[in-house]
Amino acid sequence: MRHDLKKVMLWIIAVALAAAPLAAQTGTRGTKPTSPTEVASAYLDAMDTAALDRAESLFAKESSIFEAGGEEGTWKHYREHHIGPELAEFSSFKTTKGKPEEDVSADGSMAMVAWPIEYRIVLKDGKTAESKGTVTFVLVREGDAYRIRHMHWSSRRSNPF
Repeated sequence: MRHDLKKVMLWIIAVALAAAPLAAQTGTRGTKPTSPTEVASAYLDAMDTAALDRAESLFAKESSIFEAGGEEGTWKHYREHHIGPELAEFSSFKTTKGKPEEDVSADGSMAMVAWPIEYRIVLKDGKTAESKGTVTFVLVREGDAYRIRHMHWSSRRSNPF
């Protein structure tokens, strides 16, 4: 299983690197892309309000998501089979963002944002859980904007439900 995870991660990195020159070529001259940190922040804000259509607009056509050490598949799969049903069970979800770390490739075609977070979930039955973690985003430039190519949400609960 660990060997398979390494293969998946290597595949993600290889695809992202292969796509980077293409993403750079399709950029629009003279337009400033939305910053990678702004895109990552918009995703976290969308989760706070369960704005799944807004979140979807931030992802590249080809995407992958890992959460808690497991592969969740594409954004579409994650939305339909994990985060969508999960958010439907919450009465609230609130993220507190720490200070993000952003690293952009020299040619601007790719970026990484690592964002420490704390979040609080309140279920419809009133039970609460608090967690701390980090969300790591790998973004590619598509035209004049960055899009999320890969996201890994890793956290642990401070208190159980």
